[in-house]
Amino acid sequence: MGKHKLKQYLTSLTAIVLLLFCIACNNNRHEKCEAYTPLLPDSLTELGSKDWEIGNYQQALEHFSKAYKKYRKEKNEEQMANVLNNIGLVHWSLRNNDEAMECYNESARIAEKLGLKRLLGLTHTNRALIYKQTYNFKPAFEHNNKAIGLFKQLDNHKDLAIAYNNQGQLYRYSEKPDEALTYYRLSLEECEKNNYTQGLATAWQNIANVYSEKGNSKKAFEAARKCLDYSLQSKSKVRINEAYHSLSLSHERFAGPDSALYYYKKHHEVEKDMMLASQSERLSQNQADLSVEVKNLRIKNLQNEKDMANNRLLTIAFGILAVVLIAAFFIYRYFSGIHFKKRQLETELYNSRKILAIKEQELKTYIIDLSAKNAIIQGLQEENNNKESVDEVSDDEIAGLLEQKILTDDNWEAFKTRFKAIYPGFFANLRESGITLTEAEIRLLVLMRLELNSKDMANILGISPQSVRVCKMRLKKKLPSDKYCTVEDFLAKLTCNYNSGCSIR
Repeated sequence: MGKHKLKQYLTSLTAIVLLLFCIACNNNRHEKCEAYTPLLPDSLTELGSKDWEIGNYQQALEHFSKAYKKYRKEKNEEQMANVLNNIGLVHWSLRNNDEAMECYNESARIAEKLGLKRLLGLTHTNRALIYKQTYNFKPAFEHNNKAIGLFKQLDNHKDLAIAYNNQGQLYRYSEKPDEALTYYRLSLEECEKNNYTQGLATAWQNIANVYSEKGNSKKAFEAARKCLDYSLQSKSKVRINEAYHSLSLSHERFAGPDSALYYYKKHHEVEKDMMLASQSERLSQNQADLSVEVKNLRIKNLQNEKDMANNRLLTIAFGILAVVLIAAFFIYRYFSGIHFKKRQLETELYNSRKILAIKEQELKTYIIDLSAKNAIIQGLQEENNNKESVDEVSDDEIAGLLEQKILTDDNWEAFKTRFKAIYPGFFANLRESGITLTEAEIRLLVLMRLELNSKDMANILGISPQSVRVCKMRLKKKLPSDKYCTVEDFLAKLTCNYNSGCSIR
């Protein structure tokens, strides 16, 4: 069997095994997708709202948090803002005012960005309630006034009624009962426009409390009865409970203990019914959650059984694939042994020739550099003996310097000798400057005097351009900042001293 045909055979066999493996994996993944369908974020939001209404705050927080993560993954900013406001309400219910305020602020930022005026107004109202609880009335009034302005623009009677009622509460808690009554009556007007019975009951209850505090028994009883009438119409146990409680307090203050006891018993009965209903709803919710968990557990068990069945096919596919790969490895190794040895010998021969060529080139370069250095040194000696004027520097002299490399101490001494011949006063001015410099920094200044760039200086010194820049930065740190802004300024001063004979200060 030829090597080419063997490769074709092994490739075909491997492709068949991989195809079986992929089919098994696809079937397994498809069955998993059918077995579990995650809840959509809208469903999570609905579950969170139900839990919040029955007082199951921790579960509501969990549902809202999951919904927020999914909306964030979908980049649905509008729903993110709504869910954040709901999360803030849950934190407020749990007395986590700092966390609630963070949620309201972020929700307000997104709402303002997207132009969601109603949501922005709700966040202002909710933040005002938090400030009211801490008796921080100034920011509370600012937020609630903003909410009132937004709801007026939207002509939203229900939300405006709630905002007016909150404004009345702020005035009442800040001991301004007359202003509180004004906003409670404004709330009544907005509630009557859309027959918002719960809002009417709340406003009349607050009015009854104000008149009770002012000692006006007639108006206090009248408002409390209206609160009870609207509470019964709304069929809201919360409002009915509050109405009975308000009447019991009014009778206790103005009428007598018997009437107060009657309404207090009514208040207690409704509160008891509310607690039983809440417990019943929580129990139903827990039962529903338990049913879901049992269902998911059954689905998971069925999925595990399917996985075990599918894993058998995967195990067989893996086994066949492993056998094929091992056999292919040994067969390929057997047929490629001779070719490998031949390539190894050819590679060794090629590397030996390449190394020999490199050594020869290095030897030639060394001889050429050595000859050039000797010629430069001889030329410098002759020019030093014959030079009469140091003020005029020829282009040929500088060119000779630029062709030389400074790789060793001997190279540097030869270079410095020739440089002194061309610029005799440079090193003297450098010493008079009083700045302590390293040998590397002196070399850098010498090459900068020749107006070389970093790349050329690196080439002459046998280092990298980055090393040249680092040396230049270190030199700059040594220079007095009040005298020299840059190394070039210092070099210009040295050059000035050399040309004009002035001294360094």
